[in-house]
Amino acid sequence: MVSRAEIERLRTEADTIMTRIQRVSEALEQARHESGDHWTDGELTLTLETPQGEAIEVALDLDADAAENAQTRYERAKDLEADFERQQSVVGQLAPMPADPVAYLVCYHLDTVEGNYPRSMAGHLDAERKQVESLCAELETAGLLERIESGTVKQRRVKAKKADEVRQHHTYYRLSREGDHLLRFLGEREGKRNVLRHLPDGRTIARRLARGGPDYPRMTAEELELEFEYVRHLYRALHRVGLVTVYEGSTIKGTERKLKPKAETHRKHTYYVTTDTAEELLRDLEE
Repeated sequence: MVSRAEIERLRTEADTIMTRIQRVSEALEQARHESGDHWTDGELTLTLETPQGEAIEVALDLDADAAENAQTRYERAKDLEADFERQQSVVGQLAPMPADPVAYLVCYHLDTVEGNYPRSMAGHLDAERKQVESLCAELETAGLLERIESGTVKQRRVKAKKADEVRQHHTYYRLSREGDHLLRFLGEREGKRNVLRHLPDGRTIARRLARGGPDYPRMTAEELELEFEYVRHLYRALHRVGLVTVYEGSTIKGTERKLKPKAETHRKHTYYVTTDTAEELLRDLEE
């Protein structure tokens, strides 16, 4: 994912090369007439002082002169900035959210229970403990979760626990104000639109259901050659957001299910279909 820090680093290097252009030119010329490791990868690493007076290491292309080395960085920074702006406009308020369906499920779970710890959440969500721990750390860094202060966690504040109070032996998390705002955004039409862009394969699965009718996670995973657990969580995340819903009928008619044509299918799995909102958004995105 493109970061603002990477863009600024490239521009700082370019500015530094231009302000130290004589030093850079001399170093490149000298290196071209000397043996050394720089010939292995075609780069010369040089320590320079930035215009702000800080020392940085710059990897210079031996085949380019000083000005070309700087210009390459300016152009790369410009391209990355364009990508960054597109990225921001696509996901909007979802930019801090990890592009992982389990991250969505963690936020919705904490919205329901108001506080819980990763191992317990992993059990509730049928997810890997390490994955949940990692996502909680990412969500906290992004400002979407916050830790509950150490001490005794009252049952009224942690609905996942049945005891009147729980001695806190784990790291408990809850939604932050920003996390609560994000879930409210997901309830809006624009939030749902951005989920289709933000979640990898989310749009693919929604389009598949919209065109082919009811389907269930295992078949989707097999036909799209994706991991079953990933697809299962992806369906659940899309369901929580309101882009898919569970098919309620006991028998699926052949006219409803184009993915596997037959007179009718007796439902033995949990089948999903797209919501009307998802189908409208898909049409908008394709246009």
